[in-house]
Amino acid sequence: MPLAPGSALPAALVQGLDGREAPLARLAAGPALLFFYKADCPATAVAAQVLPRFAGIPGLAVAAVSQDGAEETSAFAASSGWRAGVAVRRDPEPWPASDACGVRATPTWFLVAPGGRVEMVAEGWSRDEANALAAAAARLTGSPPLAVSRPDGPEPALRPG
Repeated sequence: MPLAPGSALPAALVQGLDGREAPLARLAAGPALLFFYKADCPATAVAAQVLPRFAGIPGLAVAAVSQDGAEETSAFAASSGWRAGVAVRRDPEPWPASDACGVRATPTWFLVAPGGRVEMVAEGWSRDEANALAAAAARLTGSPPLAVSRPDGPEPALRPG
C-alpha cells in the first residue's frame, strides 16, 4: 500500500540525471507533488501531459521520479514537455524509493505538506483525482484553485494502467 496521509516521507535516496543521489525528502520538503512513473505505462502517458500544469501552482515543488534508465528518463521528460517547473529524478532498480513509499502501480502521486508529511495520495490517471490533488495543493500553498484537466480537454476522464 502507498504511504497513508499523515505519514512522513522515508529517508530513501533518488538520483538526478547526473547520477548524484539526494534524499527524497529534500525534493519534497513541502508543499510538493511527487509523481512516481514508468515511461511504458499507458496511464503515465496521459498523466505526464498534465504534470507540468501543477507547476503553475505558486509555491508548489513538482518532482517526477522515474523507474526507468537514465536515457529513457531524459527522453520521456523531454517528450512530455517537462522543461521548467518539474524536477526529474530516477529511482534505479530495485527501486528503493518506490518500495519505501509503497508504490505498487504507476503513476502514483503524493501531495506532500510542509514538514514532509503526506497530505494526499492517488494512483493511476483520473481527471477527478488530478483536479482534487490540484485543489489540495492550492490550499496548501494559499494559491487560487487551478483545474489541471478540464472535461473538454484532450485527456480522458480515466485511463487504466
